[in-house]
Amino acid sequence: MLVKEFWFDKRIAFVTAMLILYMLTAAFTPYTSWTWAAAGSGIVLFFFIEYLVHRFALHGIFSKIMPKAYREHDIHHKDPKNIRYMLTPNAYNVPYHLGLGIAFAALFQNIHMASSIMAGFGAYQLFYEWMHYVSHRPITPRTPWGKWMKQFHMLHHYKNAEGYYGVTHPALDIAFGTTSMPHQIQQLNQKNESSR
Repeated sequence: MLVKEFWFDKRIAFVTAMLILYMLTAAFTPYTSWTWAAAGSGIVLFFFIEYLVHRFALHGIFSKIMPKAYREHDIHHKDPKNIRYMLTPNAYNVPYHLGLGIAFAALFQNIHMASSIMAGFGAYQLFYEWMHYVSHRPITPRTPWGKWMKQFHMLHHYKNAEGYYGVTHPALDIAFGTTSMPHQIQQLNQKNESSR
């Protein structure tokens, strides 16, 4: 039932449709030796966007640029189980995907490269959306990493909303000091080891 709720959500349907479009476009345009590097760069791009948007637009100094997103994210903190505020709205998904896709096509003058970058971006966004969804639903992740990141994200909601911005990874929290590492990591690791 919960998996169906996720996959049939219009926001996830949009990102999935865009991912399929990017993959088909990349598959039916001339392959280059840079295809996999391009897809990897799309993953890395979303990896940074996940942290930067969460920290600076949804909690920080750029909240005035995106006031509606800031308000809705504040509601998400007050009502974290409400799916309406749990996933990225299409009001942002559409311009992200279309704007970035057009920008990469113009930059590289190559539809295949742009589609490959956006395929990596879209795939990582789906991973992000799933990880965030699982963090707020009574779903036990199957992997130790998933269990650990669910606990990490709960620290953002219930311990310190001005830290723990990563949903799929803590790398930038560690790099920028927005987490009580390594103390919290040690506690999470001990909790996971005792539950095995």
